[in-house]
Amino acid sequence: MNEKKPIPSNKILLAIQYWNGDRAAALKLASFLADLEPKHSDLADFLFVARFDSSIDQATVNKVARKFNVYSYISQGRGTGWPHGCNDLFLGTIGWFYHKASAAQIPNYKAVFAFEADGIPMRRDWIAGLHAEWDRVNAASKVCQAGAWLPNGPDDKGTGHINGNCLVTGDLDTVKWMMNLVGGVCINAGWDWLLAPQFKNRGWSDIPGIRSVWRQRISEKDFLAGMKENQIWRHGVKDSVGIQLCRKHLL
Repeated sequence: MNEKKPIPSNKILLAIQYWNGDRAAALKLASFLADLEPKHSDLADFLFVARFDSSIDQATVNKVARKFNVYSYISQGRGTGWPHGCNDLFLGTIGWFYHKASAAQIPNYKAVFAFEADGIPMRRDWIAGLHAEWDRVNAASKVCQAGAWLPNGPDDKGTGHINGNCLVTGDLDTVKWMMNLVGGVCINAGWDWLLAPQFKNRGWSDIPGIRSVWRQRISEKDFLAGMKENQIWRHGVKDSVGIQLCRKHLL
């Protein structure tokens, strides 16, 4: 039997991860991202990743499928709470990608954008923005992770960490390394914070256009300022105001 080889793709896989507590917000965000696309996307495909005790909403999948090629997956990890549930969801996401791409059941995307319900796009062409930034940070040397760098981290060396709502490489050897690393993480800290030194050593990059704030309400003034700065994505928006502002100013 001939072994199937991974199918290279220049697309990005958009992977939204959720549990029952933020399922409604995640579905609303996914629906909006579909509304934002003027046509069926040739830049990205879409993956819904539900925690093991949550579910896939077929109506939302059908709507998003009008604008993206869509996959869905119920994660098998049994972690709950913070950070164990979050760590298991991310592990499930990259594990699904690794096994499916390795078996040529899905394209071998150049990168995966792993994100959650508390994020919003800051410009209409945000996917093109992700592509451009990923290509930029990989121009000199390959990186395994890129996104919003924050100064707090697990050591006193100024390493900081890149928030887990980020782009990760589609290179399958690196994804396998990442799976083993995240799979062995302890349950008292988020994978992105705890494993920051290893990701830095493997190669990472800040993307200034991706912003991460801690549970911060976003005002219209903040949103318009972000648009003026040409931000791409903002993580940490903990209420529905963000989507309302997106619909007002991006559609």
